[in-house]
Amino acid sequence: MDLRKYKFNSKDDFIFYLREILVTASKNISYLENKLQLLKNYIDERNLIERPKRVVSAETYDDYKSTISNTTNYLSNLFGDASDLGISYRNYRTFVKKKADELNLKYLDFTQEQEELMNRITTARNWSSHIPASLINSMEERVLNKKVDINIPIFVPKFERYSGIWLVDLYNNSFEIFHNYKTIFEIAFKDYEQLIEKRTVIFEKIVPLRDISDLIIPKISSEIQHRNIKSASEIQQKYIESKKDVSQHYQLK
Repeated sequence: MDLRKYKFNSKDDFIFYLREILVTASKNISYLENKLQLLKNYIDERNLIERPKRVVSAETYDDYKSTISNTTNYLSNLFGDASDLGISYRNYRTFVKKKADELNLKYLDFTQEQEELMNRITTARNWSSHIPASLINSMEERVLNKKVDINIPIFVPKFERYSGIWLVDLYNNSFEIFHNYKTIFEIAFKDYEQLIEKRTVIFEKIVPLRDISDLIIPKISSEIQHRNIKSASEIQQKYIESKKDVSQHYQLK
C-alpha cells in the first residue's frame, strides 16, 4: 500500500477526506478574512487611496504580502490541486464521480458557473507554483532590448519604502481571490451534505491550548513521502514511541 496516496474504498473514506478539507479550509478562510480586514483598516487609517503619494515601509508591505500570499497559496492547493499525491477538493470531485455508482455516493451537480470557478482556482494554483517567464518579458528593459552591462556588479534592489498604492493593489487582488475561496467553500460544504445525506453545521470550537502532540503528524507525513514509513503498523508504532517522552523528539539543533 502506497501511503503517499489517499485510498477511496468506502463511503467513510470520502466523508473523512472531505470533512478534513472543510475543517482546514474554514480555519484558513477565517484567518485570511481577519488579515484582509486588518489591511483594510491600515489603508483606511492612512488614507492611502485618497493620498496616493503616501508611502509605507518595505517591512510593512512585505509582512502583509507574505502573510496573505502564504494563506491564499495554501487555499489554492487545498481546493485546486490536481496532483495524485495532493489533498484537494478537486481530487475529491474526481474520485467521487468515479466511485458514485459502485459505492452509492451522492454528490453535487455543478452548474457551468461553478465548473468555471473550480477551473479558475486550479489555474491560479498552477500559476502560483512557478515563476512565469512572462514576468521577464514584461520588463521595460527587455522590451527595449537593453543590453546587460557585464562590466558592472549585479545590483539587487532593496527597497526601503513602497508607495501606499502597493498595499491597496494587494488588498483588491487578495479580496477578489478571497471571495472565490468563500464561494467554493460553500459549494464544498453543500457537497458534504449531499454525501452524508443530511443537513449539518460548521462552527468554531475554542480550544485553550494546542499541545505539541500534533507535531508528530507532519513528521510522520515526511517519513511517508521519503518512503521511510510504508505501513499503518509503522505509523502506530511512531505514536506509541512519541507518547513515551515527547521532549526527546523536539530539541534545538
